[in-house]
Amino acid sequence: MVYTEDEVKAWGDGLCPERYMTKDCQFVLVAEIDSCGVGFGTLDCSTGEITGMFILPAYVRQGIGTCILNALLTEAHRIGLSQVWCQSSLFAEAFYQKAGFQSGQKGKHQFRSGQKIDYIPMSKSLV
Repeated sequence: MVYTEDEVKAWGDGLCPERYMTKDCQFVLVAEIDSCGVGFGTLDCSTGEITGMFILPAYVRQGIGTCILNALLTEAHRIGLSQVWCQSSLFAEAFYQKAGFQSGQKGKHQFRSGQKIDYIPMSKSLV
């Protein structure tokens, strides 16, 4: 496991759909199987940040994340962004690299609870 149980708990605390719908320029995609949400991705259209990208563990490595990411990149390109970026979990770094993202230097993200976790800044040029 890449993160401790406390880090995973801090990551999930306070997450709700409304958190991702508060910005005026947020593009949100939800993946469903049999009318059940199995993953989602969000793009801040004003900054190019992929602000959320999550797949339920039972559905990882089935191409769902790749489909969501490709759709986010298509939208970013459509609205004229020249670059997208995210704060990747250590677990997802290889996923983003496979999609052409470049890794930055590992940093620490602090949650509202004060808990800190390692992350990798990732970016991809769209031009």
